[in-house]
Amino acid sequence: MSESALILLVDDEQANLELFSAILEDEGYRTISAKSAAEALELLGSNKPDLIISDIYMPEMGGFEFYERVQGVAELRSIPFIFLSALADRAHVREGKELGADDYLTKPIDIDELVTTVRGKLKRAASLRSAMENEFETLKGQILSTLSHELNTPLTYIIGFSEIISSGASQITTNELKEFADLIHHGGGRLKNLVDDFLETVQIDSGQTQKYYDKDKRQFNLTKSLSSLQKEYSTTASEKKLEFELKADSELPVVASETLIRDILNRLLSNAIKFTQNGIVTLSASSEGEYVHVEVTDTGIGFPKEEMPRVFEKFYQFNKDKQQQQGAGLGLYIAKNLAEINHCELSITSTEDVGTKVTLNIPTR
Repeated sequence: MSESALILLVDDEQANLELFSAILEDEGYRTISAKSAAEALELLGSNKPDLIISDIYMPEMGGFEFYERVQGVAELRSIPFIFLSALADRAHVREGKELGADDYLTKPIDIDELVTTVRGKLKRAASLRSAMENEFETLKGQILSTLSHELNTPLTYIIGFSEIISSGASQITTNELKEFADLIHHGGGRLKNLVDDFLETVQIDSGQTQKYYDKDKRQFNLTKSLSSLQKEYSTTASEKKLEFELKADSELPVVASETLIRDILNRLLSNAIKFTQNGIVTLSASSEGEYVHVEVTDTGIGFPKEEMPRVFEKFYQFNKDKQQQQGAGLGLYIAKNLAEINHCELSITSTEDVGTKVTLNIPTR
């Protein structure tokens, strides 16, 4: 609210601080003042203002350096920042805006312009904060819903069947023991996949995966990875009585992280086989100019057209209850982000009850 908004004023001239403070307090705002950037940084150690107005030219530390120091503190980055200076030349205005400041005012200050700018920036910040809070609440609900189902179901297998084995070991036949062990193994695998997806999502969002790509990026022959994936998924496809074809050129040099590209293709193939009840899954690849063009196609359940914009969202699963899907709905979100990190293009076309085609274009240099 404007009545309680706290504004930090930073200027090496006491008269300016008193003038700006008087103007803003008349409008119902609270103010704190600092005569140097160093003093302002000290104040920020115990105060979190709703907006900062800072002069550019100050002794020892100027406004631009002060802004960068503020941006270096994670909890302060969202505070709107207005630069204030007697200079109105375009070079300084451009420099301030390139740094990311929210606005730039020049002295002598027009009172109406100052008040209007402050009011607008605070209103915009409040709107963004509200949107972020709503997004956070939605995300929190999705996480809790996912965890309650995806954790409890496999844990029921593991705890329930392990108790049966523990309490009635002498009466359990060898076949029953194997069946229980298989179910426990399945539940453990499901939990591991869930944990792995959450950890990988955190690594992507925190920038760790980008750092890994920077170290792991190299040229390699994609055909070898595709042949390995064919062997890996042929058994799974056969168990579902699906045809699984690989069509690839013998030499497909690409520049990327082989580990991350395999992760993407693993997810695409896993989805194709999971959501195809009969028919064929095809993995194809060919060199096309500056990219190797990879396609994973299936004759599975597909998506309706209106759902397509959401397929790369976190926790999105189409028709989850009807399809009895497992997992957190992070697979395509992870695949999309891994593709972007590797400078690839990932796209999906799909028709409900007909099938899906996922295209991955991997750079050759």
